Amino acid sequence: FDKLIEKGRIRSKVPDGEHYEIPFEYAKNDQNVQYFDRGDEFGTEEKEFMSHLVYYTRNLGAGIMRYWDDDRKNRGKAKLQDYAERKVENTKKTLIDKFNTDLIIQNGDPRSINALETLIAEDPTSGTLGGLSRSGSTNLQNQYRDCSAFTTTTSLVDEMERMFNLCGEYKGGGRSNVDIIITSRKLYQDYKRIARAMGTLEFNTTPRADLGVGNVTFNGVEMFYDPAMPDDKMYFLNTDTMEFYYDPMAWFEMTPWKNVKGTKLDRTAQVVCVGNLILEHAPKNGVLFDWTPVTS
Repeated sequence: FDKLIEKGRIRSKVPDGEHYEIPFEYAKNDQNVQYFDRGDEFGTEEKEFMSHLVYYTRNLGAGIMRYWDDDRKNRGKAKLQDYAERKVENTKKTLIDKFNTDLIIQNGDPRSINALETLIAEDPTSGTLGGLSRSGSTNLQNQYRDCSAFTTTTSLVDEMERMFNLCGEYKGGGRSNVDIIITSRKLYQDYKRIARAMGTLEFNTTPRADLGVGNVTFNGVEMFYDPAMPDDKMYFLNTDTMEFYYDPMAWFEMTPWKNVKGTKLDRTAQVVCVGNLILEHAPKNGVLFDWTPVTS
């Protein structure tokens, strides 16, 4: 989220009803490209080269209770206001934590937001992306590598280099190379141990380094771990290819306080968020998976 915010990739966007439509070029409009001499005619063929990725909006919310007895104990206008504000702020922090977890591991609830493991799949040759079949369309397939046959001690850096270069081979849609690597704590520590032994450990000084989840780089790209990440995975992300769209009418919006049904004393309110994570250029992103970390 921090990287997406910095890049301006968390954006207010009014959905098209219940979804976002993203233009997607699945082929090259190259049928009439040719070298020519004087008098040559150009071709006039036309073929379809564009479709749309469709990502549905997802609704996340949380209820807040205000009990009459708690209001009574927190008397005085200032004290009562502080008590209510603390409840609201705590709820917002809880929603942010929920987003963070569900952006990494796909929540089993079919109404949940897209996670990295769905958008950047271990098997991108099957399933769908944005409602389009990935099968047979390399433009919808991310880079991937099953690392179950490797050990981090002998192969981690080489596989990272390979994945980094594969993601950088595709052009269009912003920068070519990945700009952030996210992994588990164990793989992060394995990488630091190997890089330190090679004398190639480099540190970054961006504000994200203060988040307490890593501060090293690989090929000049920031590398972090996340406590929610499965032990065996490492994602190579190009944030120019992804965005988090949110509905401006429902982004951490709070409803009025209302009386709870069946009682005249206690009150409740809700904080709601509507949005989703979308991916546009899958081949510029990749995942290494099924590692067995050495670090405990």
